[in-house]
Amino acid sequence: MEWFDIRKCLRSDCFLYIIIGGRGIGKTYSALSYLMEEKQPFIYLRNTDTQISESASVFGNPFKKLNNDLGLDYRLESEKKHYLIHEYIDNQKQLRGYGAALSTFGNLRGVDLSDVKYFILDEFIERRTLSFKQFDAFQGFYETVNRNRELSGERPLTGFLLSNAQTLNNDILLGYGLVNKITQLYKDGRHSFAENGLYFEIPESGISEAKTNTANYKLIAGTDIAREYLKNEFSHDNFTNIKKMPIQEFKPLAVLSLKDGGCTFYKHKSRGLVYAAMQPAWGVKIYDKQILFMREIGLELRQYSIRNKIFYDSFETRLFVDKVLGC
Repeated sequence: MEWFDIRKCLRSDCFLYIIIGGRGIGKTYSALSYLMEEKQPFIYLRNTDTQISESASVFGNPFKKLNNDLGLDYRLESEKKHYLIHEYIDNQKQLRGYGAALSTFGNLRGVDLSDVKYFILDEFIERRTLSFKQFDAFQGFYETVNRNRELSGERPLTGFLLSNAQTLNNDILLGYGLVNKITQLYKDGRHSFAENGLYFEIPESGISEAKTNTANYKLIAGTDIAREYLKNEFSHDNFTNIKKMPIQEFKPLAVLSLKDGGCTFYKHKSRGLVYAAMQPAWGVKIYDKQILFMREIGLELRQYSIRNKIFYDSFETRLFVDKVLGC
């Protein structure tokens, strides 16, 4: 069995690494061990205050297994509104980094974190709806820490975003335009890609394969949760009715253009189908207010959705339409 090793992903032309893999294959362990070896200051991030606070306890210490395996003593400890990562050597503590919650990091704007070289955002994907705009908060975090180091000839802040395959409906994946690229990755049977300084990987792991023969996974074999944990499948997402349709068979109904996305709705000329696509259309009404759109056409489209009569040109379009229609 081979555990996941983040060192094998590292590239000189990349600074942002997004790793979505099965549970317990060593994503966080590998990333933390690499940063501990580097002996460079880093930030350990979680989405919320509750999560980072729990990580600063004996119960939730993310360094617990590493400490045990390597004979070290790393701790995440609270200090005012943020957290410090200390390594204890002969009862003397050495500062190794910082901890913070992404949701409240905006309160720390203006602090000097020029010593930080790396960060980890652990478990960045959650199926529940977060109470803050995750992508906006992440961009604010990155700007605060990275500042103008590249203008001074330094390497950009390097980060690892780690999660298992809970859902593609995630602000960061959507914000970077990765959702359709990831779905295509699955279709092509590939596992990674790199572009514009970003590296993405869905790692294969012998650990996940071995886990299929353990007691609990035998009991839940074939379930959505097992497919998520072991197969890296986004089993909770709805990929039905995602299909490229012959646009000449449809006539445009309306264009919806909102701040967080948009699409064109088409109606089939002879069949009772609707097609939502990014393909533009002219000569139809453009809605830039969701309330007006729902009042004039959205409620009717919701009925098409309930009857499974809407097709989508991509999963990202489906996410947008489902959100707008409240489906």
